Amino acid sequence: MKFLEYKLFSGGFINRFLTAGVFTKENPFRKTVLQGKVNEWLIKGYSIHDNPCRMEVFRDRIGNIPPYMDICGMLPGDELEVFGQKKELKVYFPFGNAGIADSGFYENPAYLRSYGYTLLEAPEEENAEFEISTCGAVTVWLNEELVTDFVPFQRNSEQHTTVSAALRKGTNKLVVCLEDLAERDTDYHYQIRYLGAQDIMIRIPVKEETDTETIRRAEQALSDMYFDKEAYMSESVYLNLEAFTSVPVKMLLTPDRGFGQRQYIIQPGQKGMTLFHADEVPSNFYFFRLEIMVSGLVMSKVIGTYSFNTRFMKYQEDSYEERKQRIRKIIRDSDEMSDYRAIIRMDEGETPDNLEKILSYHLGWVNEKRDCSDFRLIILVYMYVRFSGRFSEKLRKDVEDAMAGYRYWADEPGDDVMWFFSENHALMFHICQYFAGKSMPERMFTCSGLTGAQAARKAEGLLDAWFESFFTEFATEWNSSTYLPIDVMGLAYLYDLTEKGSSLHEKAKKALDMLAFSLAVNEHKGNIMTSFGRTYERELKGSYSTGMPSLLYLFYNAGHMNDHFRALVPVVVGDYEPPEEYKQFVNLSGEEELIHQNTQGIGGFVNLYLYKNSRALLSTAVGFRPYGPGYQENIVQADLDGTAQVFINHPGETEIYGNGRPGFWAGNGCLPLAVQYRNISILEYHIGSGSRLDYTHAYIPLSEFESFKLSGRSAALEKDGGFIGVRALNGLHRQTEGHCRNREFISPGRDNVWVLKVGACGEYSDVDELLDDMERMEISMGEDGKVTVTDGTSRYEIENNKLYVNGESVHHYPLDVAGHLVITGGKESGN
Repeated sequence: MKFLEYKLFSGGFINRFLTAGVFTKENPFRKTVLQGKVNEWLIKGYSIHDNPCRMEVFRDRIGNIPPYMDICGMLPGDELEVFGQKKELKVYFPFGNAGIADSGFYENPAYLRSYGYTLLEAPEEENAEFEISTCGAVTVWLNEELVTDFVPFQRNSEQHTTVSAALRKGTNKLVVCLEDLAERDTDYHYQIRYLGAQDIMIRIPVKEETDTETIRRAEQALSDMYFDKEAYMSESVYLNLEAFTSVPVKMLLTPDRGFGQRQYIIQPGQKGMTLFHADEVPSNFYFFRLEIMVSGLVMSKVIGTYSFNTRFMKYQEDSYEERKQRIRKIIRDSDEMSDYRAIIRMDEGETPDNLEKILSYHLGWVNEKRDCSDFRLIILVYMYVRFSGRFSEKLRKDVEDAMAGYRYWADEPGDDVMWFFSENHALMFHICQYFAGKSMPERMFTCSGLTGAQAARKAEGLLDAWFESFFTEFATEWNSSTYLPIDVMGLAYLYDLTEKGSSLHEKAKKALDMLAFSLAVNEHKGNIMTSFGRTYERELKGSYSTGMPSLLYLFYNAGHMNDHFRALVPVVVGDYEPPEEYKQFVNLSGEEELIHQNTQGIGGFVNLYLYKNSRALLSTAVGFRPYGPGYQENIVQADLDGTAQVFINHPGETEIYGNGRPGFWAGNGCLPLAVQYRNISILEYHIGSGSRLDYTHAYIPLSEFESFKLSGRSAALEKDGGFIGVRALNGLHRQTEGHCRNREFISPGRDNVWVLKVGACGEYSDVDELLDDMERMEISMGEDGKVTVTDGTSRYEIENNKLYVNGESVHHYPLDVAGHLVITGGKESGN
């Protein structure tokens, strides 16, 4: 028998397996209610809202060991059957992962099970220890003997145990089973670390005809593939891939959204290829799965890049009404299956012939009560309230049945995994219930047992409570380019459908005005790229495609139009107008500088500091939960435009394009203590020994800057006369290989200090001057925890989590939501 062989040393991870991937079984819950307050999970952790039925599954699982699967003798391509499903065994290529990672998102509850099989070749007998880390229940057999059945079942929280097992001299068969109950975003992985004293060999059985050397070269080629640029703006998207084959190899490219699978042929000696032109596909940051068949083995790897069609960026109409009409035309000319297009057409008196087909997709989500179906239901409700007189009898009945059968809040019994506890979801649920109930006052709503009239009264009370919190706390998921456009969408629909002068109408307007203020203050170069309360890699790197630039375009002609229509539609079909006075905060010019400080979110959740001028922006979440575990927060952000940016984080996972929350780039495994004064931010990291990753890194996409200069501890970056400087106490290592080449700058060590600076107006003329400044900085971190940064003119000291500049305390948090705003020239706003 032939094998793929890999060395394993003491302290190394067993991360080579035969596996058939994840098998799923529907696991509907017993209908139950949930408890909790909106946004409370961001303080206490999302596990406080775990479905009570999860504990029932947990109790049933204890002692009920999954069946042992004798995979010995099986080879890649053979089928494994679990839950009545058959899947082919494949070789798991880790590409840097410490173990098997199959995290994902599940819109309905499902029970997951997967198996892994590998061989360990030991020179001598040994009673060795193994450290197991897992999200899920993990069962381990060695040589067909049960080693452990470790069942922590703590959702999305990695747990650890250490076990002992007897390795035989020679070949040892290791079988691992992982199980979990999937609800929405599900971390599902395990790592097994060998703590013995020998140098052993991991062996994966393969067919005799397998060319192991070609497999090795192909794996290395996929590990090293990269895009030259992080953002392709109406240009060809080119993938660099080292030559690895002597025969043509088929490659399948599957995007995670937007368009279908494409096929390519890699020729012998070929070192790259054009995948497509950016204008051929919808604009998005894409996670592509590349799959190749090499010598009988399937090998796949995910890599990401941003593709953007610039066709809408040219529009810059002066008047608000002209911009609304422009947006109407763009949406009206979009995809015939677009629900947004249908709303525009119906608002203009037309009824699409394919309306039932368009809405049937939303009805499927709503009737299944999938997670995020509330974002679809609000469109059905809006169209029903305004246009049901033009619905067919069948469509009207289908929508009415869907509205009456929906679960609108956590206190109604349900067996789904819908998420009720963030402010954007809560708003959607309440608005939908309010108008569904008002539309069908006598109809019984089955999940709540209320009549429509009763449901509407309940929803109105919940909306009043939502607004009370929003007006005093504002957005807990601060500045989020993912979620704030959803707030705008919901509020604009509520504004449109309520009577002028009514309480809900006026409250919707006030909330929209608050969001317009936030958009204007945080705008830079037509975008929102700041510290974020929750973010994803897609939005961090693909900011031109979020809902923020198009809202800025619509409100203040400060951004640009794109095809993110969600928040635009209810505004352009209604008569809401953003406050004109906020226009002074966008498109700063000349020597203008703006500083805004405020506190917002549940319980004074976050203190924010923003500095911007006409060329650069710097934003920090000041003192946010220092040194504790992070989630999806982006703590500090500097940018010159939507792609020329820098942010710093402690990775939450090892997989570069993984599904973790926190991820490799989005969020922090361990949060820093971050402070800011004017155009300089300082981050202090102390990463605990419980984290495997003992470094922090900066995202610096060099291709997006016009000029840069680097040293072993500093970076100076420039574009369009704007400047960003970066300095790390422990030095900077530029990645020159792999997916993150010329993007990732690593600074080693668990204890570290970073300095991030943007150039003030007229401060620098070139990157040489800036690099000199960054290099001259003196940075020290004392044993007493005191951090000192001196830049020649100012002395910054962090002591007891407070920032002092030249001996004076410069932060006066907490503030209120409006905070304190100053524009150079004496203009002030706030309290």
